[in-house]
Amino acid sequence: MKKPIRKINKVLICTAQVPFVYGGAEILVEELKLQLTKRGYEAEIVQIPFNNNPPEELLNQALIWRQLSIKEVDGVKSDLVICTKYPAYAINHPNKVIWLFHQYRQIYELADTEFSGLDSLDEIQRERIIGKIKNIDRQTLSEAKKIFTISKNVSNRLKLSTGLESEVLYPPIKNKEKFKNGEFRDYIFVAGRLNKMKRYEEMIKAMPQIDDHIRFVIAGKGPYLDELKKIAKKLGVDDRVDFRGFVSHDELIELYQHALAIYFAPYDEDYGYITIEAFQSKKPVLTFPDSGGVLEFVKNNESGYICKDVDELAKRVNELYTNKDLAEHMGLNGYNLVNEINWDSVIESLLG
Repeated sequence: MKKPIRKINKVLICTAQVPFVYGGAEILVEELKLQLTKRGYEAEIVQIPFNNNPPEELLNQALIWRQLSIKEVDGVKSDLVICTKYPAYAINHPNKVIWLFHQYRQIYELADTEFSGLDSLDEIQRERIIGKIKNIDRQTLSEAKKIFTISKNVSNRLKLSTGLESEVLYPPIKNKEKFKNGEFRDYIFVAGRLNKMKRYEEMIKAMPQIDDHIRFVIAGKGPYLDELKKIAKKLGVDDRVDFRGFVSHDELIELYQHALAIYFAPYDEDYGYITIEAFQSKKPVLTFPDSGGVLEFVKNNESGYICKDVDELAKRVNELYTNKDLAEHMGLNGYNLVNEINWDSVIESLLG
């Protein structure tokens, strides 16, 4: 019996990346290619460096993607393109699927916050660029055969900004099977790029109120490192805040395995691999009410704590320190929430 001929064989994954920046989005793109390849598809990543300075570049780069012809390259046709974020989804292809990580957030939900990147422009320039990007989004996203997102949070943003409907496909974590629960030791852990939106300083500010036996371990690099060190020193807790820098994947897994809990309280996160990695390791998560996609998994008093401020954050850490059975119970609840996230269903949906 002949095997059925696949309608889709060659897949291009289109993404944009800031040079020298490596994080969750980059890991996800690499994993998507790997998982497609494992299943017998030919997959390649098409990547153009992303630059938003000066802001006019935001429009130029969308034009570059729009003019890029990848339906057929050197006589080889691509059956499908999967686009991830602005401006890569401006690509023109007859079979375009979006797996949206995020739009250009600075003109939407971040526009009137301290995280907006258009403050250097006068009002007329700002409105012109914002208007054009919104038009690009409405046109190029609506061309897709299907639109998926990485979280309900991203789907809600998309609906609000463009009126477009989408389906949520939660990304699985890398090497899911390697994450294990271990002894609950006396440290709170977080991993990720050190920037202001991750709000690592809030846990540092809580440290003076937390039992002296507890440390805060941070794995990652980024532009906010020096400022975080200054905050820790000013508060007199620099001997209990451990900046590990970049760690190997095996070390990362071990740090999750033995943590008391995971702190992950970014501002309006798209999704947050850290939440899933924490729960896969059966560890509770400490977060804030405005942390976005994290809240799709963290259930207050069940799989972690949604803390209203630094004082409550400190209180909850102390509770977990004195009641590690509670930490274990919450971690197990979190594990049950995320354990079914898998690549088979993601690939089937994207290519279906």
